Amino acid sequence: MQDKLPITISSDGQFSSALAPLLHKLEMWLNFQALKANWYENEKHILSFHFTLIRQLTEKPQVSKTNHWTVNPGYAFLYDSEQLTTHAYITIEDLVKNPKNIEHTIKYRLTEVTNTIATQHGLTSIKCELT
Repeated sequence: MQDKLPITISSDGQFSSALAPLLHKLEMWLNFQALKANWYENEKHILSFHFTLIRQLTEKPQVSKTNHWTVNPGYAFLYDSEQLTTHAYITIEDLVKNPKNIEHTIKYRLTEVTNTIATQHGLTSIKCELT
């Protein structure tokens, strides 16, 4: 049985299956960046992230600041400190209107979420450089 990666990225099902290769590429990239930053050194203290790409946050009524969600332009996340797990939504509706550098902007949003949690645990931040 294959172990699950600590960082997963999916879409909410409203997108074409043509998005799957990009999601896989982003997932591999982010897990590799976390590995390079030595996030997985302590096997008893591994953060996990479950990202879902959505069109807009208004599609997810459970996302509100009153439910302990952290909401920012482009993403929202909920961190469970007991389970070391973060569930996050990355919005892309604004990116479709201006498709230049979509992949980089998604990477930026992914790293904003991961770095927010990682720094709370004394982990090195992941860099999101324009490629």
